[in-house]
Amino acid sequence: MDLEEPFSLSSLLKREVRDAEDREIGHVQDLAVDMASQPPVVSELAVHLQWTDRIGDLVLPRPVDDIILLLAWAEVESLEPEAVLLRNPHPQFEVVSCEGKTLARRDILNKQITDEDGNRLHRVDDVLMRREGVLLFLEGLQVGTEWLPAGSRIGRLVSRLRRRYNRPGETNVIPYEAIVRVDEEALVIRT
Repeated sequence: MDLEEPFSLSSLLKREVRDAEDREIGHVQDLAVDMASQPPVVSELAVHLQWTDRIGDLVLPRPVDDIILLLAWAEVESLEPEAVLLRNPHPQFEVVSCEGKTLARRDILNKQITDEDGNRLHRVDDVLMRREGVLLFLEGLQVGTEWLPAGSRIGRLVSRLRRRYNRPGETNVIPYEAIVRVDEEALVIRT
């Protein structure tokens, strides 16, 4: 499989989404991540539609211009530098509920990071993803340690986690293996 360098969630947000007939239908709003898999895999794509009068076979009472649909990742045909291409024409998508899902932008990005004792450590500056073919995996959490004083607590913690999970080349990245859980108020990591 085609294995690429990690990239940031923020570089994917707002990327154009095109249907099977090459029509622009909206942009990437978020990604649902299955945190139970190892490594965590992106399972759904949240698309902010430009406007629509249908959702699948359902005809809406009037067109809406601000709706975000969660599409099964199986709808993704390919990830291109300028757009995400879908397998089906609008509106023939498999739409799923976001109930019980962990969304990278909503639930992880800019979330407070704490240790298992509840000590506040830092905030998530970005979410790093790794691509294998058309699949995306959560790689880690980027934290901005460069502005912190040398020897700071978060800097030492990130260095220790990189060594523990054998990730020597990733400087400001907390590996996904250190994530214990994503709570409503904080992202808890194993220190």
